[in-house]
Amino acid sequence: MPVLKGRADMGGAKKSTWIGGTVFIGLVIAAAAWFFAISPTMAAASEIRAEAENTRQQNELLELRVTQLKADFERLPEFKAELASIQQQIPTDAMLSEYLRQLDAIAVAHSVTLTAVTPSIPQSVVLAVPAVTAPVAEPTEPGEESAEVAAEPVAPAGANGPTGFTAIPLSVTALGTYDNTIAFLHDLQNSTQRLFLVTGFVGTAQSQQDASSGRPATAVGDQELVITGYTYALPDALAVPAVADPAAVPPALPGAVPGKNPLVPVARS
Repeated sequence: MPVLKGRADMGGAKKSTWIGGTVFIGLVIAAAAWFFAISPTMAAASEIRAEAENTRQQNELLELRVTQLKADFERLPEFKAELASIQQQIPTDAMLSEYLRQLDAIAVAHSVTLTAVTPSIPQSVVLAVPAVTAPVAEPTEPGEESAEVAAEPVAPAGANGPTGFTAIPLSVTALGTYDNTIAFLHDLQNSTQRLFLVTGFVGTAQSQQDASSGRPATAVGDQELVITGYTYALPDALAVPAVADPAAVPPALPGAVPGKNPLVPVARS
């Protein structure tokens, strides 16, 4: 019987070895499958899910934007009316001839004579920037450890306004009674749709004088009021430029005739 027992032990050892080897090979195959197949697939699936979520969020933002644009489109007539009102205050061109007619109408309404209206070269508008405060160290005495810090206003450089936004300097001289010239100054700022910023005015008392050189007669107590300020213009950035019509271009003038003196009168036939 001892021989049979030894054979049984050898058979059990072989069986255990095969089982251990099979388990090891299975683990190796599982690890290889994880690193070379399952893990990359899961990573790709994770990226796809992230892209899908990002796309969903972008679609939601686009839907909100489309909804907002649709609401704005429904209010387009309201926006156009608001733009037209703003362009009455700040036109897209200087339009000085029309504005001078408005000033003349105000002067006539208040029995004031405009003796001079002088525009100057337009200037680019520079927007005002609020001043900021910067700490400034106060002088200290020898031996002091620290000094109090005081704030000092600093004026930063101005920022340019919208492209083409210009201010047109304008000087207006009005002659009339004191009350009428003051009323003209008030309506100059308030009764016209176009904006006019008054930056200064100088009033000069008048004496008794007869009319001369285009100036009306004046009495004691009358006033010559010189008003300086700015009116504005802002081109329409959305305007479509006009296409020149070739037929509207005037033909070129004929050149000089060779051998003919242009200063000699043409003989009548």
